[in-house]
Amino acid sequence: MSSFDKIFLGVFVLASGIHCSGINSDGDTNAFNSGSVPEFILDSSLSDEKIKTIDDYFLKRHSKGYFSGTYLFYDSGHYYSNAYGYANGKLRTKLTDQMPLQIASVSKTLTAFAILCLLDKGKINLETKIYEVLEEFPYKTITLEQLLSHKSGIPNYMNFAEGYFKQKYRHLNNDDVLWMLKRYRPGLEFRPGAKYKYSNTNYVLLALIVEKLSEVKFEDYMRDSVFKPIGMSSSFIFTPSMATADIEVQGHNGLRSVFPDFYQNGTTGDKGVYTSVHDLLKFDRALRNFKLLSESTLNAACTPHTPCRASMDYYGYGWRIRYYNTGDTIIYHNGWWQGFKAYFVRWKNKDRCIIVLTNTVSGGFIPQADLIALMDGEKPIPVKTPEDID
Repeated sequence: MSSFDKIFLGVFVLASGIHCSGINSDGDTNAFNSGSVPEFILDSSLSDEKIKTIDDYFLKRHSKGYFSGTYLFYDSGHYYSNAYGYANGKLRTKLTDQMPLQIASVSKTLTAFAILCLLDKGKINLETKIYEVLEEFPYKTITLEQLLSHKSGIPNYMNFAEGYFKQKYRHLNNDDVLWMLKRYRPGLEFRPGAKYKYSNTNYVLLALIVEKLSEVKFEDYMRDSVFKPIGMSSSFIFTPSMATADIEVQGHNGLRSVFPDFYQNGTTGDKGVYTSVHDLLKFDRALRNFKLLSESTLNAACTPHTPCRASMDYYGYGWRIRYYNTGDTIIYHNGWWQGFKAYFVRWKNKDRCIIVLTNTVSGGFIPQADLIALMDGEKPIPVKTPEDID
C-alpha cells in the first residue's frame, strides 16, 4: 500500500453516534496527555464508482480552469484523496494532497478549539469580560462567548485598518489590531449580544487571549498543544515574520498568476493556518473521540447560538451549522483569502467528512450541496430546523 493509500492518524477511529463530533466508547478524554500518540491506519477504499464520480467532478472543473487544489472524502473508516493543479503556477510545481494550503477562515475552527481547551482547563469561562484578560480593552461589556459566536459588534479590522494602519510596508499583526481598537475605539456596529455579524476581529482577539492565558506565542501554542498532540505534522501558522513567496503552495488568480504578498497576511486566529487535507482529517478524528476537549464543551461549540443569514445557517463557536431535509445536520466552515478557498464539511450524525482546499479564486465557490451529492448521490435541501422536515 503506497503512502497515498493510507493515512496515519493520532487517534483511534470510532463511530460518530449522534453527538456533535462522535462517541468515544471508553470515555477517556485524556489519551493525548498520557503518553505516545496511538497509530491507526485508514483504508483508502471508497467504492470505485464513488471515486470516479468524485474525480470526474474535480477534473471537469480543473479542465475549465476552475479548480486547483486537494480534496479528501471520508466515510466510516475509508477515505479517498487526490489533487489537481500547481502548487506554484510560476514554477509549475505539481500540487499533491500531502501539501499544506492556507485554509483562511477555517482557521477559526482551530482557534475556537484552542480557546475551548483553555475553558475546559478552567483558565477562562464563556462569560469572562475581554477587558479582564486584555489590558485596556475599551469595550467593557463584551464577553468571550460573544467573540466566539460573532455577536460582539466589533467591526472588521480588515476595513478600519485601511485608514488607521499607516505602516503597510510590513505585515499587520494581532498586537496592531488591538492597538487600533485602543487608540481609535471604532464604534460598535450594534449592542454586544444583540445579534450576529461575522467579524474577523473577534478571532484575532481570541488568538491574543490564547497567548495571554498560555504565556506563549499563539503559533507556538497551536504547534505544541494542538497540532503535535493530534499528529498534524504538516500544519503551521503563517506569522508576520514570514514571506508568502517562501511558502511551497501559493494562492493564484487563475491557474498561473500568483497572488502578491499583502500587509494583512500577518494576522492570526482569524486565518493563517496552513494544513493538508490529511491533517484536517486527523483533526476530525480527534474531535469525534473528544481528545483534548470534553464532550460537553464540544457539543456546545456545535450548537446553534445565533442564526447567520437567509440561507438558514447558524453559528456556534467556530462552526457553522446547517440542517438538511435528509435528516443530516452538517457542522462546517468555509474560508477564502488571497487566492485560497477551503471547505471543511462534517456530519453530526454520521462518521463522515469532506475536506476541499483550493489555491485559485477561479470558478467561484463550490456549493455545499454539490459536495454532499458527491458522497450521497443526490443534492440535499437546507431547512431551518429539523422540525421543518416533512
